[in-house]
Amino acid sequence: MNDRDYMRSVIAGAIGALRKGAEQQALALFGKLAGTEGLPVRQGVLELAEANVSMLRTLTGHGPDEDLVFTVADDTPGVGSIDDAEPAQRATARIVLALANGYPADADTQLDIVADAPDPIATGQVFALMMGWTLELLDLCESGAQPVPGWLRPVVTGT
Repeated sequence: MNDRDYMRSVIAGAIGALRKGAEQQALALFGKLAGTEGLPVRQGVLELAEANVSMLRTLTGHGPDEDLVFTVADDTPGVGSIDDAEPAQRATARIVLALANGYPADADTQLDIVADAPDPIATGQVFALMMGWTLELLDLCESGAQPVPGWLRPVVTGT
């Protein structure tokens, strides 16, 4: 198993654990991933973002060559646009938008900005937010009998 497959397997296992309410198991898996050399958190963020884009395209019926436009809603008073959102939420949305619209370098730039943030846990916050979006999109795909990316299928099927 190569590094990417290993990372996907661990992330999928953690997502599956979270869906079952086994938070300690998910944390143990994330700890295992964090302790693996050559698999930075930013690559995990990108893997999740790419999966999220795929599920968004499936759910909306958009093809890979069509621009994907979406609104990031926030019920927080005073938040009127993505620029008003807190930094991790803003970066998470911008990473997905960049990948959805064919600008992977812009997604990398967002991750660079997060990595350079004064808050040392900013990248972890982006990872957690991206994971939350993945969980929601998996639920939507499952309830609508829509396919999910192959590496996440075991999460939906429970295998």
